[in-house]
Amino acid sequence: MESLPSCKYFAKLGFTDRRACHAPQPRSLGHKASETVLILEMPDIDSIRNLPEALFRTTDVAAARPAQWYRKNGEYLPITYAQLTTRVRRVASGLMSAGINPGDRIGLLMENRPEWAVVDYAILAIGAVTVPLYCTYRPQDIAYVLEDSGTTMALTSGGHLLRDLKKAASECPALKRIYAVDEDGDGKLVHNLTKLEGGDVDEERLNRRLTRIEREQLATIVYTSGTTANPKGVMLTHGNILTNLETVPNVIELLREERMLSFLPLAHTLERTASHFLPYTYGISVAFAERPDTVAKNMAEARPTIMVAVPRMLEVVRSRILGQIAKQSPLKQKLFNTYFDLACKKSCGPVEGWMLKLLDKLVGEKIRARFGGRMRVMVSGGAPLNPEVALFFEALKLPVLEGYGLTESAPLLSANPMHDRRIGSVGLPGKGVEIKIAEDGEIIARGNNIMPGYWKNRKATKEALIDGWLHTGDVGEFDKDGYLRITDRKKDIIVNSGGENIAPQRIEGLLVTHEEIDQVVVYGDQKPYLVALLVPNQEACVAWAREQGLPETDWDQLCDSGILKKHLQMRISNMLKPLNSFEQVRRIHLLHKPFTIESGLMTPTMKIKRRKVYEMYRKVLEALYA
Repeated sequence: MESLPSCKYFAKLGFTDRRACHAPQPRSLGHKASETVLILEMPDIDSIRNLPEALFRTTDVAAARPAQWYRKNGEYLPITYAQLTTRVRRVASGLMSAGINPGDRIGLLMENRPEWAVVDYAILAIGAVTVPLYCTYRPQDIAYVLEDSGTTMALTSGGHLLRDLKKAASECPALKRIYAVDEDGDGKLVHNLTKLEGGDVDEERLNRRLTRIEREQLATIVYTSGTTANPKGVMLTHGNILTNLETVPNVIELLREERMLSFLPLAHTLERTASHFLPYTYGISVAFAERPDTVAKNMAEARPTIMVAVPRMLEVVRSRILGQIAKQSPLKQKLFNTYFDLACKKSCGPVEGWMLKLLDKLVGEKIRARFGGRMRVMVSGGAPLNPEVALFFEALKLPVLEGYGLTESAPLLSANPMHDRRIGSVGLPGKGVEIKIAEDGEIIARGNNIMPGYWKNRKATKEALIDGWLHTGDVGEFDKDGYLRITDRKKDIIVNSGGENIAPQRIEGLLVTHEEIDQVVVYGDQKPYLVALLVPNQEACVAWAREQGLPETDWDQLCDSGILKKHLQMRISNMLKPLNSFEQVRRIHLLHKPFTIESGLMTPTMKIKRRKVYEMYRKVLEALYA
């Protein structure tokens, strides 16, 4: 699966397609209402020495339980834990026969699919090191990571990913072999995966390798997004990731029939830890979305109970739902607004309680059906989540647990516990994690989840790890109950010409909650006032133009007309009224197209490259001060 390309991608998630709510349920995913919901027995993470051992322990007690669900011929079919680990052992044995030694780096370029887990665990089981690659990487990005990490072998699915990998291989002399799942290969550089898993399993040799892997051993090198420079290779050990998993029982009570939907890129540490290592360690199952544009349909079919998301996705889904409600009859709009108001109340009287139950049947259940009807919780990370967005889903009985972390912390530093979640915060420190606020407001942390350093980069390691503390670059504070709140990025703080410190993310996060605004970048360092680049939501703005009786025109003309700009400037002024005068955005420039990964203005993890945007639009921004 591709990593998420842009806000335009989220508009394609399918939430306007009502058919997704009524998609037929495959028999294999049936869930009887009379079934007793059983609490999952928690494994003893402290006694586990490495990640593959956690998977094999799960298989020992749950061999027949579904580990994965994949879509084929219109339905989701299961892969049991026994079937998964059988393939893992075969590929692991094949890797050893191919000459892979402990510590060797193996590249993994593949969409989210069952083979991702097979290959990753096979690499780890023989003491080698997985180097995950984003499916949105260009050939030159792939080449940089492979060359920097010294990768000797890579595994992929096929198609354009294989083509990009072959292009990158021409610049990486150390890369000798590529194995593809879906293609036969040329018998020279490229081979089919069956070459690795077709032979007999050397159980004795494999077990010997496995028993030698301790928590301190390097498991993976994960390259950061590279918002300002070349990506850095974050070294994570087996123990770093297992420490993260120890926090899970403090955050959420897992059920035996729990099912996750995996659609964020598995190359990202959040998705890999939460939707990959976590389920296979705790014995729950993972369903894979087919493609980014089928997520809504796949949710209705796979009926997940847990899903990891990014704030941008939740913002757009909320906007789409509200946009659809705005098109309904006045009565239906009133029903939704009444339902939402009652759901947001801290307490209801008997009459209001009865009304809320009725409205939940009429309104809430229909919306939750779009998420499969069984969603218990969504986990948000990777960027700050606007509290207004979190409150929206909370009211719909689709709670969002916001957490906080970095690739360098594997990634979890803190998380909101399900039983006492606080909207607007990123929760309590994880088990064994110590967090404090430095004198300049920066969040720093230490614990067994913190990376040993960056691959072949002592300078960056010394800057990030000082006296054992990871300096996150984020600014935050604790509330009276010990919940952490993120206020801004240390390096992103704008200091205007009057000396006022301004957190641009706070302003941007507020503005993108409006349905007519997709993306915003605020600018104004050493300037007298703030300005912004704004990407309008095309669908919502065209609808507004029609309501105003404006003549039909194309999107570029509407953006350039000045009428839309004036309208959005007024919207922004009204939204920012509660803020300080120096936090007001005085002038804006409308962009016709969104910031995307392809344009180089967003990272694969959906973060806008602020400095790249400033560089590309320098003249436009400076002209706003003319």
